[in-house]
Amino acid sequence: MDDRPVDARRPAAHPPSVGAVAVGLPATVRSRGGTRGGSLASLSRWRPDGILWGVYALVAVVIVLFLAKIGVLLWQSVHAEMSVHGAGATLENFSSVFGSRLFPRALMNTVVFALGSVAVMLLVAIPMAWLYARTDLPRKDLLITIITVKSAIPSFLVALGYIVLANPTNGILNQLLRMISPDVGLLNVYSMGWMILLQGLGLASPAFFMIAPTMRAIDSSLEEVASVSGVSRLTTLIRIIIPLSMPAIIATAIFFLIVAVESFDIPSMLGLPTRTFVLSTWLYLMIHQGADLPRYGEAAALGVLISCGASLLTILYFWATREAGRFVVVSGKRAKQQPLALSRGGRIVAWCGIGMFALVTLILPLVMLLWSSFAPVVQISTGNVLETFSLNGYREAFERIGTPLANSLITMLCGSTLAVAFATSLAWVNVRSTIKGRWMIDVLVMITVAIPSIVVALAFLYMGLWVNRYIPIYTTIWLIVIAVAVRLTGWANRTISAAMLQVHRELEEAGSVSGVRRGRVLWSILLPVLRPAILFSWFWLMIIVLRELTIPVMLARPGTEVMATEIFKLAQLGQIPAASAMGVFLVVMIGVMVTIFHRYIRERT
Repeated sequence: MDDRPVDARRPAAHPPSVGAVAVGLPATVRSRGGTRGGSLASLSRWRPDGILWGVYALVAVVIVLFLAKIGVLLWQSVHAEMSVHGAGATLENFSSVFGSRLFPRALMNTVVFALGSVAVMLLVAIPMAWLYARTDLPRKDLLITIITVKSAIPSFLVALGYIVLANPTNGILNQLLRMISPDVGLLNVYSMGWMILLQGLGLASPAFFMIAPTMRAIDSSLEEVASVSGVSRLTTLIRIIIPLSMPAIIATAIFFLIVAVESFDIPSMLGLPTRTFVLSTWLYLMIHQGADLPRYGEAAALGVLISCGASLLTILYFWATREAGRFVVVSGKRAKQQPLALSRGGRIVAWCGIGMFALVTLILPLVMLLWSSFAPVVQISTGNVLETFSLNGYREAFERIGTPLANSLITMLCGSTLAVAFATSLAWVNVRSTIKGRWMIDVLVMITVAIPSIVVALAFLYMGLWVNRYIPIYTTIWLIVIAVAVRLTGWANRTISAAMLQVHRELEEAGSVSGVRRGRVLWSILLPVLRPAILFSWFWLMIIVLRELTIPVMLARPGTEVMATEIFKLAQLGQIPAASAMGVFLVVMIGVMVTIFHRYIRERT
């Protein structure tokens, strides 16, 4: 009998495995049934344990919800009645939509609104991305702060601020114009021009984060050669930098064209009062008819048409991103990037532009929001304006905020957590498992991403009505939670899948050699490695849920209102002080969350 120590009987060919150390097991634990060195083939023989059964259950639930969302919408679009056992299929709903006098006007308004918004977005985002990525602009951290804060502010609050500022009746700008000259033309925020301007400025912030990395990766020697040749910086930007960044610019434009098509916040705040409909607000009007009965079938048919258009744009987006390889200019050998030196005048002009962006998109609307929360009547013509200030708006907001605040917190925490759990489970099955046909999950996720938020809300409205007899969730906050979670799963899945692809499979192989079940490897090794991506996704999803208006406004019923829907309702009723006061509370909540997250990131970087 060999009495040598166990570790000495066979020479170690490799150092102790990472997986064995991570889960507290010795590196020499025998694998089950032999593992051929921890190869991927051995991983496929692992039997699911409790953790993996939980992952598979989450994947099954989210796939059922994805398919049900699509199936219910299609079913309802070809049936007039709200019933699972309706009459035979008919195209009457589509005929009614195409034959409506509002359809061509809403379609044209949507096209103009989307294209105009993207044009404004690019005019703002490209110069800011160039200043950040290619120049020695001072205080770039301040630029990032401005853009980040702008991304977090809900667009419907910006619209509310501009209603106070530029409405034709008593807007502050119009009052100033009347004081200068009674004959001066008045500004009217309830117009397509203002809708395009505010939507485009709102999209510029997230577009910046998509364009800047590509511009930063371009070799600076190209600009140096152009400078030596006597080419101006503006010409270099237009003729060299922008063409080389074109894949990112085109992909960004298509992506936010989809966002603009499905946008509801600004078109509802600024378009509904004057009946300037886009497709999203027209769909909302079909369900919320006031005294008339909801037109469920026509709304479903319109939702299918909107989804088809958005799906075509999504296909175009993926095509544009795949064509990026033709524009590669970054090689394996690169010199250190040298930013362009801005002159003193150039820095002043740049910061004046950035300051104007901050003024128009952040400072003015937030100041107007704060102003109108104290002023029962917005006016500047009296001698002492402060005498008109009162706390009535805040009193009314405090009386109303209890239920919406509680529902907002429930939706924010539960919706974002459920979305991250769904996304992580889908990413693991698609990236790490050996299940045949798992690529279909990724295709399904991409399809559901193309479905606009208002259509998702419509589908879950139907689902809630259908299952309410067996699962009474139609008039509860949990229907909103599930709808929001399913809507955001696709976006979180992109981030978590990308992070999971960067983790080498040797971690699972090390666990296989150590005899550790895959579920424990997932829980004890892979998830801790992915913690930054998961936390980042979870944080931003909470912000998105807190500022989400489209899905809650379609699904909210008495007792299930969130803060966004309560602000929207108060603004529609003309109770601007109370709406503004509640908007101030919402901005403070978002500000606290952003501050906590920034501090958390700073402590770990």
